[in-house]
Amino acid sequence: DSFTNSKGEDDYAVKFQKLVEYLNKIQSKDGSKINIEIHRTGDADPQGRSKNKRFLVDMRKKRDDKYEWMELVHDSNCNTRRTFRMTIQWLVAVASKIDDQARLLRGRCSKYKLKLVSVPGYSSLRSCFMNPFAVPITTPVRNKTCVNAIEAALTNIFNFVYDGDHESDPNEIDCLDGFDFEINKYSIKKKMKKFVPARQYLHRTGTLFTRLLRDTKGSAIIIIYLNQRHIAKDEQLLQCARTVFVRVEQYIADTCKKAGC
Repeated sequence: DSFTNSKGEDDYAVKFQKLVEYLNKIQSKDGSKINIEIHRTGDADPQGRSKNKRFLVDMRKKRDDKYEWMELVHDSNCNTRRTFRMTIQWLVAVASKIDDQARLLRGRCSKYKLKLVSVPGYSSLRSCFMNPFAVPITTPVRNKTCVNAIEAALTNIFNFVYDGDHESDPNEIDCLDGFDFEINKYSIKKKMKKFVPARQYLHRTGTLFTRLLRDTKGSAIIIIYLNQRHIAKDEQLLQCARTVFVRVEQYIADTCKKAGC
């Protein structure tokens, strides 16, 4: 939700607490109580995600039914200026029962007036280039001041919401000339690859992601990609995504032009 006053934020906290109560009801009986701390907009910056929490959902209707279960993974805290992510994982359940649970969850969110948006799994992974039918658009911005202005505009002008930091791999991108992603080099000591923590934003319509990969100088590669899972075949949502993209692209061009970069 987008808040104009503390009352709207309080109302959101009440609605979110109802969702937490629902999660407590559907978890397996031997599970521990689910408590999710809520952080308000008064915080200096949106509270980032800490370690995920998870619980099991027993999907049997009767005790003597074949044991089927799913695991629901969720953020350990909620911030009123950040998306709250939930992921359904399963191995021991038929797809129809998973669909039923997802439908019930969507129905509860609708009842509580919480917006639930389906997103692809790769939107939280190191690569957002995994869908060959929705190739992300990349724009290099080699000026820290411009990057700061563009990032601020995402939430202040274009109605995006912070979606957390996601580890990303710059090596998948072609336009790396002039960038210094030193953190991404292989460590001789640990013999493991390091990744860039990139800030990601999701448009409030659920149609468009924007990810910013900053290098050591504050310059950034801006990656914009569609949320095809949410858009599906909805032409109205697709047109909305196109409109937002054109506006953001024009803002980036104008900002860089004024700065001479």
